[in-house]
Amino acid sequence: MYRLVDLVAKTLVKTGGFLSWPDKTDEGPLQPFVLDLTTILSHPRVFLRVASGLLKVVKEGAGLNRFEFITGVPLAGIPYASYVSLKTCKPMLLVRERGRGKLVEGPLKMGDRVLVVDDSVVTGRQILETASKIVSEGGVVEQAVVIMCQSGSAMERLRKKGITLHELISFKSLVRSLKKLDALTDEEYDALLSNE
Repeated sequence: MYRLVDLVAKTLVKTGGFLSWPDKTDEGPLQPFVLDLTTILSHPRVFLRVASGLLKVVKEGAGLNRFEFITGVPLAGIPYASYVSLKTCKPMLLVRERGRGKLVEGPLKMGDRVLVVDDSVVTGRQILETASKIVSEGGVVEQAVVIMCQSGSAMERLRKKGITLHELISFKSLVRSLKKLDALTDEEYDALLSNE
């Protein structure tokens, strides 16, 4: 059986989601690369392994007694948040990307703590935007859980805003696994690790 990080790397290579060099990502032009983890959602067995791993991070890292609700960053975080909600019996909130009226759907009350779930973080912007909407409705966001954080500066940015980020696999370990699969050139490997 593959280690989880190797399974994710193999899936990214198989689906072509392992590496892209965009002019800018949906989180901004701050990185010359992204690893597209959304491809995991098209592989149910891999998704189940990853979601089970996230559940373990939620229990052991975030702590079930430290939040009342769960939400997923639209769109990729929602399937993982749904899985965690079902397995922990913690109610889930839906955060709208935009719209009139309420930005948060669900029985959120003033002071309720909400765990934010996403697949990956590049700059932290999407988690901060989701947290901001929850806070605007009276909730509190102190923790987030992701499969992987692609930047130490993003983790620090979230920490400065009072959000502790927990990750399932490290970016460096995934990059090393991709290199073992010969999915990266030496130049790409060095560039990815130097931007971490």
